[in-house]
Amino acid sequence: MNVMANVASQRSKEIEDALGMRFTLPDVFFEFIGYVDMLWLTDMFDALMFVPTVLLVLSHERPWRVVSRLLLAWGLASLIRITTVAITSVPDPRPTCEYATGNVFTTFTLHRCGDAIYSGHTLIFVICAMVWTSFAPKNLVGRALTTFVWALCIAGSLIVIANRAHYTIDVILAWYIAPGSWYTVAWFWYWHITKKGRLLKIEFPVEVGRHRDSDLPEKCQRRRVELGLMPDGTPYDPVTLYLNAARGSAELTPPPEEGQVYGPVCESGTLLPANGLVEEKDDASPEFDRIGERPQDHVVVAVRQGGPSQGQDTVGELGRGSSEGFGREDSFSEKQ
Repeated sequence: MNVMANVASQRSKEIEDALGMRFTLPDVFFEFIGYVDMLWLTDMFDALMFVPTVLLVLSHERPWRVVSRLLLAWGLASLIRITTVAITSVPDPRPTCEYATGNVFTTFTLHRCGDAIYSGHTLIFVICAMVWTSFAPKNLVGRALTTFVWALCIAGSLIVIANRAHYTIDVILAWYIAPGSWYTVAWFWYWHITKKGRLLKIEFPVEVGRHRDSDLPEKCQRRRVELGLMPDGTPYDPVTLYLNAARGSAELTPPPEEGQVYGPVCESGTLLPANGLVEEKDDASPEFDRIGERPQDHVVVAVRQGGPSQGQDTVGELGRGSSEGFGREDSFSEKQ
């Protein structure tokens, strides 16, 4: 980033020398927001956004998950900025900026001329606000603090424009790219990391399916079913479990209580063979014609029917989204 910013600064100097003058491009917000020659305010807002975010990370139940999302989103947005900052050279909006001179690989200058498209300070503001939106406590205090952080984010963006550190288009682009990077990382992490059972110690440091200590066991079970993961984090293969149960080769587990569901959500991660008392529903066979494929609409379960002494263990199927509690009730923010 520093190298490309130096390249942009030197190109801006060459353009100014060729024109023989320094000028500023027209900007609508410059007409409404007066010039404030207090560049230190821009850096102060960086600290105002960064320090509370660090405190949130340190107090969070999954700190490494928050840090990984923050760094990946910030890195992706910064990579995009590397490709834009030196491609199109624009006159710097601040009349007192300094040009970067010397070797582009070793020179380091804060607030250099030409370092325009797009605003790196606003990028920090918005990424920190996105951290609070996704990971702040889901209570009144958490929502109030999140609202306050977003207010700081908006105020910091206006300060950047007032200091003429960037054009308005630079700030707006940062507002577009930062949330886009944040949710792109969230999508990739969910489908290519969590769904495939990778790095589960970062996503679920305590128990697979548990985001918070306050999560109920039923919610953890629903997450495991939706992710297709067993309680130990291994991918869930309903066909193998079904066949093992039918052949009596599955690991024996204590008999379930009445109404208790075994299968993909049981603590041991195995189906109950039931010692020859397994019954197969007639309409379940089409779901398992092709061995090795996961049925898309049903989950194999073993349910204890009747009392613990005289009941019968049955292997059947339970549709996703049924009334027994296997519906998709987790919001996208909970998957994050």
